[in-house]
Formats: sequence, C-alpha cells, structure tokens
Amino acid sequence: MTEEELLRAAARLGEDQAGQLDSGRISERVVARLASEPAAVHPIRRPAVRWLVGLAAAAGLVLLVRLAVMPSPTSSPPQLSVLYELDGLGTVELEQILEAIPATAAALDPGSDAAPWKDLDSTDLERLLRSLEG
Repeated sequence: MTEEELLRAAARLGEDQAGQLDSGRISERVVARLASEPAAVHPIRRPAVRWLVGLAAAAGLVLLVRLAVMPSPTSSPPQLSVLYELDGLGTVELEQILEAIPATAAALDPGSDAAPWKDLDSTDLERLLRSLEG
C-alpha cells in the first residue's frame, strides 16, 4: 500500500456512518435535554490568586534574605585612577615625579587665581591639554 492509497482510505473513513446520522433528530433531542436539565453553573475558582500570593511571599523572602546578606556600604568603593600607571609607585617615587613637574603646571591649578578658566574656550583648552601632554 502506497502513501497515496493510505491517504485516500483515511479520507473515506466514517463516510458510511456520517450518511446514516439524522442531524434533525439529534438536534431536537439535544434541545429537549437542555430544556429539561439545564447545565449546572459552577463558580469560577481562582487558583491563580493563591498562586500569585505565594509568588509575592516568596519574592519578599528573597529580597529580605538578599538585603540581610549584602554588606552595608560603610566604606566608599575603590576609586578608579585616571593615571593607573602611577598606582604601583610608592610615596617617594610619587614625590620625585611631583618635583619634576614644571612650576607652570602648578599655576594652572583650578583653585588658583592665576588661571582664568572661565575665559578659555574649547580651542584654548585643547591647546593647553596638548601642551601638558608634551
């Protein structure tokens, strides 16, 4: 038996029984039964509400445990260094580098009155940065 023959045979299944059914008589009996015995109304149960309450309680416990286990931020987080190349140097080496910086760079301190930062535009600031970089 080939696949086509099998499909044709499956399509013919039930044709004889469908022809023997009296749809008018069946529908009359269904309507009569529904009229004599109406379908029972069942209240809608809400299992989802219980499930959501349980889920909310579990989430609350997870948050409570997580907050209890996490350390309090008493100390400030480690600061990221801009010049990470200098992080490994000791105090003496850092002081030597500071002494090697020319005095003109110290005059450009933002707190100093010698540097009018507000008067500089973006072009002047870029030139200043390039001169400091060497």
